[in-house]
Amino acid sequence: MTDRVPMQADADILIVDDNPANVELLLALLEDAGYQRLEGITDPRRVAARVAEHAPDLILLDVRMPHLNGLELMERLSAGGAEAPAVIILTAQIDDATRYRALELGARDFLTKPFDQVEVLQRIRNVLHMQRLMKERAERAELLEALVAERTQELVARARHDPLTGLPNRLSLLDELGARLAARRDAAVLFLSIEGMDEVSRLHGFGVADELARAAARRLRECVPEGFLAVWNSTQWVLLCDCAPARGATGALAERLLAGFRPPVEVEHMRLHLGLRIGIAAEADERSPEQLVRMAALALPAGEGQWQAYEAELETRMQRRNGIREALRGAVGRDEFSLVYQPKVELCSGDIVGVEALLRWDSSAYGRVSPAEFVPIAEASGEILAIGGWVVRAALATLRRWREARRVADVFGMAINVSTQQLMQPDFAERLVAEVEASGVPPAALELEVTESGLMQDMALAARHLDHLARAGFRIAIDDFGTGHSSLAYLKALPVSVLKIDRAFIRELHANPADQRLTGTVIDMARHFEFITVAEGVEQEAQLERLIDMGCDLVQGFMFAPPLKEDALFRLMKTGFAHMPVFGGAVA
Repeated sequence: MTDRVPMQADADILIVDDNPANVELLLALLEDAGYQRLEGITDPRRVAARVAEHAPDLILLDVRMPHLNGLELMERLSAGGAEAPAVIILTAQIDDATRYRALELGARDFLTKPFDQVEVLQRIRNVLHMQRLMKERAERAELLEALVAERTQELVARARHDPLTGLPNRLSLLDELGARLAARRDAAVLFLSIEGMDEVSRLHGFGVADELARAAARRLRECVPEGFLAVWNSTQWVLLCDCAPARGATGALAERLLAGFRPPVEVEHMRLHLGLRIGIAAEADERSPEQLVRMAALALPAGEGQWQAYEAELETRMQRRNGIREALRGAVGRDEFSLVYQPKVELCSGDIVGVEALLRWDSSAYGRVSPAEFVPIAEASGEILAIGGWVVRAALATLRRWREARRVADVFGMAINVSTQQLMQPDFAERLVAEVEASGVPPAALELEVTESGLMQDMALAARHLDHLARAGFRIAIDDFGTGHSSLAYLKALPVSVLKIDRAFIRELHANPADQRLTGTVIDMARHFEFITVAEGVEQEAQLERLIDMGCDLVQGFMFAPPLKEDALFRLMKTGFAHMPVFGGAVA
């Protein structure tokens, strides 16, 4: 017996050949080579049952056999539903058509009779090695899916309750209100603004303020034990009650709550006073849960210790939103938009190797308007298409100017966000490729960030666009990876080159083991897929050190810089961050 034991000595190998001499020859050869789990079968009709009972790692399969030839046997195994074992075809001579058909059915290799022992052993080792790599990849994929599922379950549980008071949060509230409305039950929505919490936290600390919030929850439950109390945000809560929409019933309920808040609340031997304002919406007309809560919030009175019911004229508070929607029309033509740039820092060097271009709006009517305010309005109104087109043109013009002035290296990239509406346009990819070609900027310099939710709108259309763009040379990034429909299936199907790990997993990375496991697994998975990883929202050195240890490629966040105007960006690029101790530099 040879002294060398193969790496896959415990591999389960099944030899199928109608010639007993061939079976015995291969069994002896493989046993002598150190393989331990061997079986030979001369009747191909027994193979399916053997595979169903325990699938081997590898089948050495003769093609020409009575009763059932090798190709027919492969077809049966493939039709079984489970993944078929790896197959090496044994044949004395084989025509091209048979060879092609064997490859179509999944044959991994061929061995020609009479057998060359060295060739037989090497080809078997090659196939088993590849099989082991594929198995490891599948196990890593299963681990990632399990971690994502575990983290998702945890987030779902947290997502329905306020962690401080244990009360239902706004998601649970809207579900409950929706169920009541669907059941045609009278529902009064009382929007409660609790006054004085911020002052208590400033004077006595956050611990006292937290205890006060829990005491306030108990006080409200005592006042209206039959109600459904939920937290809308830290100082604004919502109470649902089964009240007829008559003003008297809801008014009496509001007075009971105000009276219950007049006595002080005892916390840590202190008597603390809280104020309360109440807005009420209780209408018989058809309303959605969100509309009723919004109406109650609009009804909040200005004075403490008061309540007010919703009236139609309160809608004037919504005029700003409508005004912004109107102001967005034509804002591109009025040259009201600009770009700022957040640096992307390479973790192996500390250098700024690219930027993400972010949109800013200085409205002639409203002044500086936050993207968090105007982007959702633009998406809802469709104006995002014109704005997104402007972003592409502005980014290309900026890149061309920087490259022509040699202010950035050839490999310097700029990322822009692609909205769902843009991605769903039938000619999006064709128009973008033509525009970039006309600009003279290499497509590889432009990185396109798409969200998981955007992909899910129409996966087939998104895949067609992204395939076209990737073939043209663009880099495709999945933004906020891990928060949407994260799936290995679409990562394999789409031409992704960059994964941006969402800030939700970075925020507690230095302290949360679950986030550490998930982030590390995503980075490891990305490395095997040969993706670049970018961590968003890095704000602390402890987070950065974790990401460096995990092998993340790039980071961006306020630890390095907020989004900057062009001049500030290039001042920062002159120094970079290589001098920081975390990158091996020394602080002057």
